Amino acid sequence: MVLTIEKLKQQARDSWKGEIGERRAMNLEDYLKRKLKEYSDTLGIPQEDILKSWEKRRDYTAINYYQECNQPTLNGHNVRVFDTAEELLNSIGEKRFRCPACGGISTNPYECNSGLEMSEGKICDWKVYGLFRDLGKGVYVFCKDKMQGETIFMPISWEKTSYEKTNLMCRNIPILPKEGYYE
Repeated sequence: MVLTIEKLKQQARDSWKGEIGERRAMNLEDYLKRKLKEYSDTLGIPQEDILKSWEKRRDYTAINYYQECNQPTLNGHNVRVFDTAEELLNSIGEKRFRCPACGGISTNPYECNSGLEMSEGKICDWKVYGLFRDLGKGVYVFCKDKMQGETIFMPISWEKTSYEKTNLMCRNIPILPKEGYYE
């Protein structure tokens, strides 16, 4: 784990010369240590396993990847942790999700398929993985068995129990299948 963090710090140094690069490296190290401890303490998973999981999924620069939007606080609002993906699916129940853009009901947790017209001739096709993500109206779910978290549209079955919305503008890799399961 120490070697991986040192490698990431070097990438941060290489991203900008001089004092700024060094400051980026130190900030990245501080962030990683804090987040790895939080996730390990909350999930009961070794820090090294968590970092390996994050690195496996990272497909862009460490400076841009390692930030709160991609590793949100696990005890924050609109965050739910599950032992398994099956437990998550059972908790969601009926596959109905609130689109944050049009307010309609989608059967897909990532892409609106409500069929609601947003403007003349324009049907809502909002995507939770787009630039504005969930508009602060979704939920971040983390599955321990997948060692993965992501933001999805708020399940209708959770609306009555959700906390005030927070903006989790995250880039995520799907836990739930995008096609087939919800159609």
